[in-house]
Amino acid sequence: MTIYKKMHAPGFVRPEWKRLWNLLKIGVPMGLCTFFEVSSFTLMAIFVSRLGPDIMSAHQIVANLTSMCYMVPLSLGIATSVLIAQSLGARWPSVAYECLKRTLKLMVTIAVVMSVLLFLFRSVILWLYTSEVEVHELAMSLILFGCFYYVFDAMQSVSAFALRGYRVTMAPMIIYGVMLWGVGLGLGYQFAFHGEWAGGPYGVFGFWGATATGLFLTGISLTLMALWVGRQFAKDDSHSPDEVKAAIQRAESHKPLS
Repeated sequence: MTIYKKMHAPGFVRPEWKRLWNLLKIGVPMGLCTFFEVSSFTLMAIFVSRLGPDIMSAHQIVANLTSMCYMVPLSLGIATSVLIAQSLGARWPSVAYECLKRTLKLMVTIAVVMSVLLFLFRSVILWLYTSEVEVHELAMSLILFGCFYYVFDAMQSVSAFALRGYRVTMAPMIIYGVMLWGVGLGLGYQFAFHGEWAGGPYGVFGFWGATATGLFLTGISLTLMALWVGRQFAKDDSHSPDEVKAAIQRAESHKPLS
């Protein structure tokens, strides 16, 4: 026996402008955050290409290496935003806050270990990319910036995704724009090609120094903001400490929150 439902082509459905506006308020700043982050490194590569092929090669090697390392905080950040949103939807803001704190501790630990390993084995790793001595030596210097800012890059990634779980997207967008475009790209351009007032120009080191500074400020700012937002939500939790502890244990056992 075949069971089916007769389908009709839907007619005109009036848009629900309020829902669309709420989606845009969250989605557009999220998209601009990604735009600022990706475009800052893309434009930096375009500007660095003016400094010569060897410098460009060293820059691309280090950029590729740090981008691969970034996949770890990116993955944890996505998972954190999902867990925070689920906890808030189940009306357990204290569990969401605990998830944020634990993920930040885990990510900082992983980032520190990876930065140390990257620093210790940088010469061996870079020889896998190139056999050109000049390019290798320059990349050896540039990778020190990556070792420094990776911890803060990891912090900003997890914090930014956590804030999305809390539906906070406008402030992170402003921070990304100011720090990555203003400090990282704008100030980097000045130090790279001008900066006579500071003993410059510094070439590619100006770009990487400014980018490291921008990511450092971004990581600190977003982490403090995420912890503050999470704490404010947790204050409104009506559950007792024992109930929160039991809920955290259920979450650790991959059981649904009730």
